[in-house]
Amino acid sequence: MENLVLKVQDLSLKYFGGYKGVDMVSFETNDSIAILGKKLSGKTSLLRCIANLEKYDGKIELNTINIVFTFDLKSLKKSKSVSYNIAYPLILRKEPNVDEKVLKIAKVLKIDSILNKSVKELSISEQRLVILARAFVRDADLYLLDNPLKDVDNREEYFEILKGLMKDKFVIYATDDVKEAESFNKILCMAYQKAIGFGSKEEILSRPKTIDVLKLFTDYKFENIELKKDGDKYYIEYLNIKYDVPSPISEIYNGKEVVFAVNGEKIILNMYFDKSTEYLISRD
Repeated sequence: MENLVLKVQDLSLKYFGGYKGVDMVSFETNDSIAILGKKLSGKTSLLRCIANLEKYDGKIELNTINIVFTFDLKSLKKSKSVSYNIAYPLILRKEPNVDEKVLKIAKVLKIDSILNKSVKELSISEQRLVILARAFVRDADLYLLDNPLKDVDNREEYFEILKGLMKDKFVIYATDDVKEAESFNKILCMAYQKAIGFGSKEEILSRPKTIDVLKLFTDYKFENIELKKDGDKYYIEYLNIKYDVPSPISEIYNGKEVVFAVNGEKIILNMYFDKSTEYLISRD
């Protein structure tokens, strides 16, 4: 569908018992994006809201209902054949040429040799590929892919195949793999059910909101170091070396510990965080 735009505003989701699935997430896109986050960051809950599978607060604007969502392994009919499972959405819609379409996508994903097997005979990796084949066997306006290559053998190889399938399609791709996320022009970073960054990797890292952004993209260490003042200049001491800290600095942090990122043995001086909130204080 041309001119498809997804707008998410102040989206929140609470499950039974008060557990938050999504906490005040907002973004807008008219192109494919990756959602990058670790386990329990809110990726799946966000996709389920977009797919209208949950009752949420906030607002989602999307001018189509022609959506594919990759459900988990429980959605497969284990006693049925691989071919039937892939064909299922086509059968529901009474589409023509079902066998031809199933064989075509199965060949792309290299599972055509197992089409006659029952799903219960398959490995977890093969079952994941069946779910992917079922997603791409039909045309949709929006594809919501929830960590689609989790547990897939030869993941890097299959991501290259998947990039071919996603080409010219509108995809929201949730993943915990940084390299996969970096192949998209824009990334929505999530932690603790919140959106903590949105844009290209370069844009997000130019001014990270929280330490969690850096934890997604880098292997930096983080050190609590007392911020000291000498005259009108601030400094820190790390490994017996004195470092001048760039301004501006709020007076409230004088004499208190703040958090600096450390790359190897090198302090990243122009980027430091509030110790209590881990939110960025300054990056100049």
